[in-house]
Amino acid sequence: MMSTVIITLLLAVLQCQMVLSQFKCPNKAGYFPDPEQCDMYYECRNGVHKEKLCKDGLVFNDQNPLYERCDFPFVVHCGKREYLQEPKSSPNCPRKNGMFARSDSCTVFWQCVDGIASKMSCQNGLAFNPKSGTCQWKYLVPDCGQKPAESDE
Repeated sequence: MMSTVIITLLLAVLQCQMVLSQFKCPNKAGYFPDPEQCDMYYECRNGVHKEKLCKDGLVFNDQNPLYERCDFPFVVHCGKREYLQEPKSSPNCPRKNGMFARSDSCTVFWQCVDGIASKMSCQNGLAFNPKSGTCQWKYLVPDCGQKPAESDE
């Protein structure tokens, strides 16, 4: 029984190392996206890669390989890089970083930084759109008609 567990663990470690070693730096230096996970990327120096991970709730912006930049998901087009790290939630924050709509209001949302939530409000007549991370005219925000305009915690 114990030997089966040890062998299984060794195989898992070897498999992880094989997956990591499959990435090849496209250039000697720069920052390059993981082909499957949107919040993972690689820093290449002298052709040697180092795996890196954006803070929870942010994804790697691969527009320019000279810059190491993690950004909000509504700014970055992940394409086929559809996987993300496991969320690290805290009260009112489904992920440690980001802007999140409240289920009970169109005009109030949470801005989370390192797991600390701040209650934010849109100006009168506007509603929070989680797809753009901005306050927009209410008619532009899907499902806003079903929620009250404002609600307290």
